[in-house]
Amino acid sequence: MLGQSAVEPLDELYRRFGPAINRRARSMLRDDEEALDVTQDTFLDFMRGAASLRGQASAFTVLYQIATHKAVDRLRKSSRWSGVLGSLEVQEESPEPSAAWTTSHQGGLPRVEALRDLAILTEGEAPEVLTAAVLYFVEGYTLDEVAQTLDLSRKTLSTLLRQFADRARQRSLRLGRGGKR
Repeated sequence: MLGQSAVEPLDELYRRFGPAINRRARSMLRDDEEALDVTQDTFLDFMRGAASLRGQASAFTVLYQIATHKAVDRLRKSSRWSGVLGSLEVQEESPEPSAAWTTSHQGGLPRVEALRDLAILTEGEAPEVLTAAVLYFVEGYTLDEVAQTLDLSRKTLSTLLRQFADRARQRSLRLGRGGKR
């Protein structure tokens, strides 16, 4: 719980969670220096806002969301719409390994382009929505895995992702009609 972690010294939190937060930023940004900046900014923001954060989230969950938001924000600043993200469909059932549905989690350039598209589509979204969208639509986590990572119920997560997907589809249509950034 955050209430317990809020009293934990920042240097201890950094020792415990810093490597994982840095890996998160590095996997999204593909740049060690940028990832280090995001990691440090994440812990600074956590320290500044610890008192106002929701009481049910673990310190790691909050740090993970902040890092994801900061990394996507950096990507957003240099991104142009490519249209490779996909259909943004939320599947209630876990896809079979042989299913035709794919995300960009296989890696490489499609993953990077999809993450950049998502960065554009998530502008103005809450950090929790942004993190859920990245984990589900880009990295290929299942609904159960995302729900567990973000300390949400599966039903709440499904609703959150569906609402986001509706907003993102509308925005992608506008971007596809010549409104490229």
